[in-house]
Amino acid sequence: MFKNLIIYRIANDWQPNAEKLEDALEQERFEPCGATQALSAGWVPPRGEPGARLLEEIDDHWLLSLRLEKRVLPGSVVREHVEELAEKIEQETGRRPGKKQQRDMKEQVELELLPRAFTLQSHLRVWISPKQHLLMVDAGSIGKADELITLLVKADTSLNLHLLQSAESPAACMAAWLMDGVPPKDFVIDRDCELKAADEMKAAVRYARHNLDTDEVKAHLTSGKMPTRLALTWKERVSFTLTDTLQVKGIKFLDIVFDGRDKPAKDEAFDVDAALATGELSQLIPDLVEGLGGELDFIGQSAKIAAEHAPKSGAGGAVQEHRTPAMDADLATEAAPWD
Repeated sequence: MFKNLIIYRIANDWQPNAEKLEDALEQERFEPCGATQALSAGWVPPRGEPGARLLEEIDDHWLLSLRLEKRVLPGSVVREHVEELAEKIEQETGRRPGKKQQRDMKEQVELELLPRAFTLQSHLRVWISPKQHLLMVDAGSIGKADELITLLVKADTSLNLHLLQSAESPAACMAAWLMDGVPPKDFVIDRDCELKAADEMKAAVRYARHNLDTDEVKAHLTSGKMPTRLALTWKERVSFTLTDTLQVKGIKFLDIVFDGRDKPAKDEAFDVDAALATGELSQLIPDLVEGLGGELDFIGQSAKIAAEHAPKSGAGGAVQEHRTPAMDADLATEAAPWD
């Protein structure tokens, strides 16, 4: 059900209300692209059935789905039509259109061709765990996830989100695991990895289906290359790739997860798949964050900054507290408990 996860922390002051959120999503239900519309985005039933709910609740987890539709207009086709138009103008006037006129011509051509362009659709899944105050987007890049987050926050303005961050750098942790061969408890290092230098050359070494416990790998680490991706397996149940930005990619559920499970009926498949995926991953994520030194303590960091900038009284006197509005906003951001 999920291939990739970009993980966001929801602030503690959020009050989960599935009915209210679903009503808001209805106002942004997906509509196909209009004749001259290049892109359309809107919410659709995650179950994939017309008329189904826009917010599915499975075992206290919420599932949403955003559909994106884009009209595909190849650049070569646009350039060809612009060139034909430019040649026609040159023949009629005796002069070649300038750059500004050609830009206007390009916009005109695109507007004329859009109604005839074919469309491509894609979907982004959203998983919200209200109890853990986590929101996950099944997207391949943070840029795509942020576009979805913008639409979601538009529907629920009470959502205060920030990317989940670990106390220790994922790259530094992955380098340590590779150097000493000891990953966190319940995790095993697999056979895929990417190492990249931090200098301007950005030299990279990629290993695929390769033993990573070698002197060669350690030599690359010693020379300054840092892991940007590392394949891991959790409890022999889920395999995935961890990135240096704390993204979880290439998620695969292993055979042990399905042992003893009967193949679900067609009308039950969505519920079973959703329960399995959210059940396994809601345990994996906190274990992974714990292996990265725990979640970054925004409250502690903000309090430390406030203390460092607070004016001190005379010797032996009490420290007078002083907070700016920005510090107050930082202090309001509190990490929610995992359970």
